[in-house]
Order: sequence, then structure tokens, then C-alpha cells
Amino acid sequence: MRALIIGADGQVGGVLSSLCVRRRIEVYGTGLGGQGYLHLNLTSPATIAPAFEKAKPDLVLLCSAMTAVDGCEKNPELARRVNAEGPALVAEECRKGGAKLVYFSTEYVFDGKNGPYGEEDPVNPISVYGRTKLEGERVCLAVKGALSVRTTVVYSHSPESKNFIMQLISNYRAGAKMRVPSDQYSNPTYAPELAAAVLDLAAADASGIYNVTGPDWLNRHEFALKACAAFGFDPAFIEPRLTSELGQAAARPLTAGLKTDKLAAALGRRLPPVDASLAKIAAILKQYE
Repeated sequence: MRALIIGADGQVGGVLSSLCVRRRIEVYGTGLGGQGYLHLNLTSPATIAPAFEKAKPDLVLLCSAMTAVDGCEKNPELARRVNAEGPALVAEECRKGGAKLVYFSTEYVFDGKNGPYGEEDPVNPISVYGRTKLEGERVCLAVKGALSVRTTVVYSHSPESKNFIMQLISNYRAGAKMRVPSDQYSNPTYAPELAAAVLDLAAADASGIYNVTGPDWLNRHEFALKACAAFGFDPAFIEPRLTSELGQAAARPLTAGLKTDKLAAALGRRLPPVDASLAKIAAILKQYE
């Protein structure tokens, strides 16, 4: 099998790339620069077809997106180009070449009034990010056999990433306070476990929408305290705040999160609990002490 990972220079794409190699999948990764990546920019249509011609993929994993929620709100035109128009072009290449398309979506397609949500619950995004990701999801699902993976609060030990856990570690080491919302509920998702589940779904030729998240439903403050306990950090630097106090440009789905019954039925398992995943990161941190 030949896999094309669009956004292999990001957190999820990087983990997927490593896992594909371990599973003996021939992998091609795209990025915006750097040695070893195929050049593909979702805002530059002329770069998309050449990457497909080079990789000739059987499987396409579309990880790349504009994920800065407030940045999307401030620049909706760019957000739509990256999250909707670019994926439409990728979808067309998959349609022409017969590749299976896996699109990475988000809980932000929901309004966060009554979560956690199942795959069939009605969507109602309340931010530019959510609306553009939903548009991208829909154009990708129009491809025969396509799979949309909805996930949320993805974290890992990835020094290049600005995920929640890496921000927490950085703030602790810098002696800086970290304000975290105590009213945003979701399911933290460990990137390596997400990647494994996605490749298993693709191998089973799953299609349609699947929620792939961790099993723990927590607010960000609770997640931060669990991380501090796992890492041996004094949590005094963590400051709980209501979302309304944070001055964020974009609205957040507060009571969000995703149900994973469909995933469990398909794979015979759920992702491991957050404490187990945080323990893995704690072990990595100890290696660097």
C-alpha cells in the first residue's frame, strides 16, 4: 500500500508517518518545506496534482488544516481556503485516482450545548473554524468510500507542537502561569492512539463518519490537573477560568466531546484512558531529565 499523508509535518501527520513505516506501508508525506517532504500547499492548487502524481497513493490521509480557532475567526477567507477549498481539490484527486480518502474533522462542527455527541447528531458549528471544517468534511465525504475522523484535544509529546500538553509543560518550566478554561468539556485524545485507530479503520475500509477520541470526558482544568499529577508538577501555576473571561475571538463549544460507541463496535476497543497516555508522556519526560 502507498499512503500520502497531507500535513506530515504536523502533530498527527508526523505520528501517522512513523506508524505507517512500522506497519510497512510505503509513505509519502507533504509539508510546506523541509527536506524529505513533497511540497503541497492547500492554498496553492497548482501544488496538489503533482504531489499525487509523485505518490500515486492508495490511501490519502488529510491531516493538514488551519486549526488556530481564533486565527480562523480573524481571517475567515484564509480559513476557508485551507479547510474547505483545498480539501475539495484533494477530494477530486482521490476521486480521479481511486484512492481512499481519510479526512480529519473536529468536535467544533457542534455547538457544544448538549455533548458529548454521536456521529448522527445534528451539526451546528458556531465558529469560522467549525463551519469551514464542516464544509471540508462534506466535500470529502462525497468521495466514494471516504472516511471522516472527528477528533478533539489531540495531544502528545511533540516539541514542535503547540498542543495543550506541550503548552502546559512549557509554562511550567518557564515558571509562567497558565489560564485554562474550567467550562470547556471534551475528550482529550493521545495522538499515537488516534493514529493507530485511524489506520485500523482504513485497513477495515470503514467509511462515513467515525468519532475517534479518548474515553475520558473532562474540562480543560481537570485535564491540566491530571497532567500535573502524572508529571509530578506542582499545579499552582494552573489558573482555572471561565471561557467568558479569556477574551477569545471565536466562540467555543462548551459542553462538547464525542461518543465512541461506533468506533468500539468497529475495532473491538476504545482508546486507552487519559491517565495511561499521560503516563507514557511522563516516561518520555524522565528520559530527558
